[in-house]
Amino acid sequence: FFVVIGVVSAFLVSTVSTGGLLTRQIAALQDGRRALEAFAREFREATASSIGSFAIESAAPGSFVFYANVDEDSFRERVRYFLDGTNLKKGVTKPSGTPLAYRPETETVQVLVSSVVAGSALFAYYDGSYTGTQSALVPPVDPTQVRYVSFTLVIDEQPDVPPAPLTLKITVSPRNLKTNL
Repeated sequence: FFVVIGVVSAFLVSTVSTGGLLTRQIAALQDGRRALEAFAREFREATASSIGSFAIESAAPGSFVFYANVDEDSFRERVRYFLDGTNLKKGVTKPSGTPLAYRPETETVQVLVSSVVAGSALFAYYDGSYTGTQSALVPPVDPTQVRYVSFTLVIDEQPDVPPAPLTLKITVSPRNLKTNL
């Protein structure tokens, strides 16, 4: 009787812990999808900053900074996606002052995904000749050459426990930087 109770208890504990892990993994997947969709929507609208800077400020494997109107006001915000440990974060800086300037101390930062595999390259950059098969531009990347950005998220709620990491990827081209019109 005690052996049967022990086996049933172990099964229930295993089921509950696996269910909790899968629930967290699904939530992380949904967060990742939302982050990629927001990035795609915002980067497609990338354009020169409100002070006249080029649409893309910097392009590194772990961070990407561009300008876009993400809040439907009359200014273009500085948008920064970056990896901080295992957290994918997004920072938004509104221009302010006279003359207008993007002040780093006014950046608002939010965590978008909290279980990104540390050390994974988030961004890869391509120039205007990209057809889907070329290699990415080699860092350091000249932002004025970027015409396509590939954003890859590798998400793993618990790296030492199955299931395997989830990989989400999107490639985006900004409308305002097209040269083939």
